[in-house]
Amino acid sequence: MPSILYITPVDKLQEKISEQIKPVAGLVGVYVSLNKTQKSTEEMLTAAGIDTSRMFFIDCVTTEQLRDDVLHVKPEDLDTLSLAIASFIKDIPGEKFLAIDALSTLLIYNSENKVAKFVKEITEFSKNELKIIAFSPETKGEELLTKIFNFFDKVEK
Repeated sequence: MPSILYITPVDKLQEKISEQIKPVAGLVGVYVSLNKTQKSTEEMLTAAGIDTSRMFFIDCVTTEQLRDDVLHVKPEDLDTLSLAIASFIKDIPGEKFLAIDALSTLLIYNSENKVAKFVKEITEFSKNELKIIAFSPETKGEELLTKIFNFFDKVEK
């Protein structure tokens, strides 16, 4: 299945996320939130009419464990984040999706090369009945974006 990177203005990011998640919301999916808490991400998706009951959230913003079905991973721990995503992909049969918001946020906590390596790892998972939908604001991380363009099947601005 394809991997797609959406680069969008910051003020259109939430709208673009909702627009792109809606068509895959019927699949089982994992949503990695790098710039909002799981709670606010889920509220945003629900307000857009998206059923989140088949989504597993990985929250990289908060560290407080409020729900058993939400994994909290520090944004600087890309190895753990990659392992968690790989585990999900392996354990869930059939078609599924992975959504990652605001990839450039990882640059606050990690070097550009480390983030590029992480992105390369996760896009290689797309061969396993996995649709990857990644988002990044166009105002940050331009150098990173040029490094990771080739890892995605499609890049859309």
